[in-house]
Amino acid sequence: MLAGILAVHAEHLRRPDRSQRAVVAVNGPRPGKVALVIGGGSGHEPTFLGFVGKGLADAAAIGNVFASPPPQPAVDAALAAHGGAGVLFMYGNYAGDAMNFDMASEMLEIEGVEARTVLTTDDIASVRQAEHEKQRGRRRRPRHRHASRHEGRLGSG
Repeated sequence: MLAGILAVHAEHLRRPDRSQRAVVAVNGPRPGKVALVIGGGSGHEPTFLGFVGKGLADAAAIGNVFASPPPQPAVDAALAAHGGAGVLFMYGNYAGDAMNFDMASEMLEIEGVEARTVLTTDDIASVRQAEHEKQRGRRRRPRHRHASRHEGRLGSG
């Protein structure tokens, strides 16, 4: 899957040298910018790949279908996108993502790269009020998509 997407979108995406499970925007790294790295499992669609590029996220770590990416692809994506001002990992409300992106953040800190994490959750507006209590703990991505676009634009300077 990843090889095909990279072949079709080579003007926007590239693969970091050290990773088979990450993509990076071709316009980076940009000096002085905090790198925004997103990611998660592939699920029904390769969602995270579509939010990497100019004015969006700088990189994404990609897991298998319904599986979080391991920490190392997140580290590889972060190092490839790191412009010297640190890394912000943003991921969804999934236990595997939380564990692995937090580990990636710790691994970067050991290498001397400042890193922070942000866990995004679904918003109330994406479900009817009557369904809200039954749906607690969902992992859908409406807020994550908006947050990726917003944070990417803020940092695109």
